[in-house]
Amino acid sequence: MPASPTVVPTQNNFTFRLIRIAYTELLKNKSSDDYKKLEKEVKLTLNKMLSSYENFLKANILQFLNGSIIVESEVLFQKDRPAPTNSDLIRTVVTGVERKMDTFFYWRVDVKSVRSNGFSLENLEPEKLSVSFSALRLGSIAAFGGVVSQGPLDQLNNMVIQSLGALYKVKNFSFVRLRDMKGDLEIHGEAYIDTHAHADIRQVLQVLKGLVNYSVDLTTLSVDDSRLSLQVFPISFLIINRIVDGKLLDHSSVEHQNLTRDLADVLMHALKKYQGLLQVVIRDLLSGSLICHGDVVFQQPAPASADVLQTLVLSVGPHDMLAGSGFQVDPYSFTVADDQLEPPSVYPSFPGYAVAITVMCGLVVIAIPIVALLYLNSGLFGWHDKAIIQGRRDHEAGTQTFELDNQGFSSTIEEAS
Repeated sequence: MPASPTVVPTQNNFTFRLIRIAYTELLKNKSSDDYKKLEKEVKLTLNKMLSSYENFLKANILQFLNGSIIVESEVLFQKDRPAPTNSDLIRTVVTGVERKMDTFFYWRVDVKSVRSNGFSLENLEPEKLSVSFSALRLGSIAAFGGVVSQGPLDQLNNMVIQSLGALYKVKNFSFVRLRDMKGDLEIHGEAYIDTHAHADIRQVLQVLKGLVNYSVDLTTLSVDDSRLSLQVFPISFLIINRIVDGKLLDHSSVEHQNLTRDLADVLMHALKKYQGLLQVVIRDLLSGSLICHGDVVFQQPAPASADVLQTLVLSVGPHDMLAGSGFQVDPYSFTVADDQLEPPSVYPSFPGYAVAITVMCGLVVIAIPIVALLYLNSGLFGWHDKAIIQGRRDHEAGTQTFELDNQGFSSTIEEAS
């Protein structure tokens, strides 16, 4: 059975003032049409503002008081889940009024008048933001609980504070959990900032993009479970002048980390013409020569994957060197998303003697009919020994006779006259 609605003790009182509307005697009477109409409108507005909380149930209007109109209400949440703090509840209403509230009704909430159990805009507690990301090639720090190699962690901490400081006053930022993830460092932290309305998470994510300069994987960056809008193209290619050994395949080894960093830098250089390019991350190295798998990360709008593939292939220079680096690659091994170049057609090669035999046979086939034709028509082949029979028709006698012409023939017997 669902949990029964209960009033959260720290949030049972919620008051605010309505402006652009006058308090009348009819609003004292809960059965009047004016009271019911205004009550319905205010409840509809509060329900819409507070519906972002998963455990929110409903808001009840207790009464309307004089002073323009002061609304005294209570907000109900499910008991089995954490309820928002008084400060967050006030921020939610202020955010709804300043960013989302339309002017459908002829009244408006005075944000300065919002109160919840003694809290107001003057004494709000800092807002907490949950920030998480992965720092590439820093996984070894987690093995020592962050005690060793504090330098990279201090840089990341300062960079988060500096980035958020461009939008809000930052009270504190701290790492609450570190974990090694295949050589990368998974970080979960909490930032506390001074705000009246809720922080704009999209703006926060945008300013935190600068963490890419500190080896943060932007595809893992998250603020209150929201992420950047990115275009990520999986990429793979083959390096043919590197020898595969166990150290290169070990994500925690110095050799693996140095090689993946160098490869990412070379690919960034090869793709530098794209203004939306944010990052290249080499995820894995596999044996079989040396096969590299990674991601190319763009902000929106991003180029087509086929265009990225073409740029990479064109960056392969003499002797198949990638973008002027020392990495020799197979240009036909590049794969970007589902795009790959078709290798040229390969025909089987013949040995030289086979080619010579084939040519000679062809010449013989051509020569035979030529020789035969010359034999029949040329005197070079016994023209004087050839008998030619010519036919002649005798029209007067009605008979046909033939002459035998052979200049080399002579009779040895005298014919009788």
